[in-house]
Amino acid sequence: MFFKSRKFRALIFALILPLFFVTGCSSGSQQSNSNKITLNFFNQKPEISTQYQKLARMYTKKHPNVSIQITTSGQGGGAAALQAKFASGEAPDIIMLGGLPEIDRYKEHLVSLKGLSATKTILPSLLSGGISNNRLVGLPVDLEAYGWSYNKTVFARAGVNASNIHNYDDFVKAVKKIDVQKEKLGLSGVFGFNGADTNSIASVSAQFTSQAYDNNQVKAFKSTNFPWKYGSQMHSYYDLIRNYSVQPILSVKYDPSVQDLFYNGKVAMIPQGNWIIPTLDGIEKGFVQKNLGMIPFFVKNDGSDRLLTGSSWYLGVTNDHPKREKAAKDFINWMFTSREAENVIINEMRFVPATKNFDVSRLPDDLSKDIYRIGSSKDARAPIHKQYPNGFSTQVLGPYIQRYFVHDISWNQLEKVITTKYRQLREIQSGE
Repeated sequence: MFFKSRKFRALIFALILPLFFVTGCSSGSQQSNSNKITLNFFNQKPEISTQYQKLARMYTKKHPNVSIQITTSGQGGGAAALQAKFASGEAPDIIMLGGLPEIDRYKEHLVSLKGLSATKTILPSLLSGGISNNRLVGLPVDLEAYGWSYNKTVFARAGVNASNIHNYDDFVKAVKKIDVQKEKLGLSGVFGFNGADTNSIASVSAQFTSQAYDNNQVKAFKSTNFPWKYGSQMHSYYDLIRNYSVQPILSVKYDPSVQDLFYNGKVAMIPQGNWIIPTLDGIEKGFVQKNLGMIPFFVKNDGSDRLLTGSSWYLGVTNDHPKREKAAKDFINWMFTSREAENVIINEMRFVPATKNFDVSRLPDDLSKDIYRIGSSKDARAPIHKQYPNGFSTQVLGPYIQRYFVHDISWNQLEKVITTKYRQLREIQSGE
């Protein structure tokens, strides 16, 4: 009886013991899962989605308690998709925002980034683009230059030396010199202006509106007036574009202007910045170093003109999920301060970093090095077109400039409409 009893007890113990271990492992697994944090990162630049995914993998490999999900929506649909996220109660933890109007829309959701170690690395000239209600809530994604991108090979074949272009008159002479050789050079036009794209029209306008606000982004954002201080220069440049660009001008789209017209040497210039670098070197490795140069718009025309340098996009952290806030800040800190993240940013994204005291020799092409030197200098000038009222570029400025290009509206009529609609949009959006 004792044997049977002991045997019975052993049998029961043998049955219970595995259950004990299973229960224990399950409990530990639940605890481990409860400590894991999933960050949601909303990205509005589709062209660098792959690189952000790589950065996320690199980070989570070193921080296994963190998972990063990246949602990408851009090319005109990003703003609406981001609004839908907030409206559905699925606010991301990290969001990419374009300009102070968009930052202002989410200001109640954004936390201050003033105390981050990443913040201390940012170029001072770029900080104002991430300020809302005197709080720094956004850090610039990169440093961009705005001006004329020119094809060095076309310039050389036309006998034009970019270093000899010092003012607007020199620029016009160069344009005309290239134009008379169009057939010999096999050009479709001097310019490959993508008139179908209202964003490009807006970025060109920044050449003339930025200096009127002393390149102060907060000042521009608060103003209810569209500045016409350099309106005559703006008029002259748009006329030059209309007369010497590939026709019909409104049929030219962004991708073909870069990947076909510019890359294949069918045009001499396009009004774009260093964001075209990844596309060009993606088509042909080394093309940028060999063939891409930039010259400024000549607005003041007094020898002080230089490429505008700033950032179109800023990263912010939301307060909607307090338990994930620290992890979101830690990831941003890592992206801005670690050497391994920086290597991806400069060599794969081909960004010029928005950080100060950067070793410029690490940049892979001479144009990027020049842009960093200009953008990090005390004379850096930021573009303000991202501070226009929401919808102004796509619904007002772009469409009316397009009408001007096809002689459907006079410049005086255009000025009146733009002045009125700019004020109306600003007043509505400021709640005044």
